[in-house]
Amino acid sequence: MQFDHLNFNEDDDLMSIEDLKALRLQKKKIESDKKARKYILDINQRYRKMSASKSNNFLRNMNPFKKAA
Repeated sequence: MQFDHLNFNEDDDLMSIEDLKALRLQKKKIESDKKARKYILDINQRYRKMSASKSNNFLRNMNPFKKAA
């Protein structure tokens, strides 16, 4: 039995044990993929925030009239 990733309209009470196991594993995989994407998004947002503040500080600290040491 083939499962659609986005559509869970199958009847659970008419499925075989193997189909139920496959459905449960697929649901777990989808949930873990969602958690992984959320984790990566959080890391990317923190990195963007850090790199933006570093670049802003660099531009603020740069003085065109200051002689190089």
